[in-house]
Amino acid sequence: MKNKLLTLMLAAALVGASPALAHGGMMETSIHDKASLAQAPAEFKVTFQHESAITSLMLMDANKKMIAVDFKPSRTMGKEFTIPLPTLAKGSYTLSWKSLAKDGHAMPGAVRFTVTGQ
Repeated sequence: MKNKLLTLMLAAALVGASPALAHGGMMETSIHDKASLAQAPAEFKVTFQHESAITSLMLMDANKKMIAVDFKPSRTMGKEFTIPLPTLAKGSYTLSWKSLAKDGHAMPGAVRFTVTGQ
């Protein structure tokens, strides 16, 4: 079973990121797509309708430069995940992730947001 889960997680990592999909039952994110925020968010929360694991997470600025995030892939399934974010300056960002539902479906998601102040 462990090998099957690892294989599915690796397959999920190869799926391209796109806006949040409803297939896996994602219910809510703490940062809404196309949000304009007066203050940079300190964390990112995502809540799924069904148990899932987050297999990867990337944060990029407007120039497509990767920004380091203290993230490790989920080892357990859950419905809610909270990921701390680094201090962000004014600017535009894309936060993308890949998740794997308990039923084996890989689900990409992304939110684009702008920080307008500090």
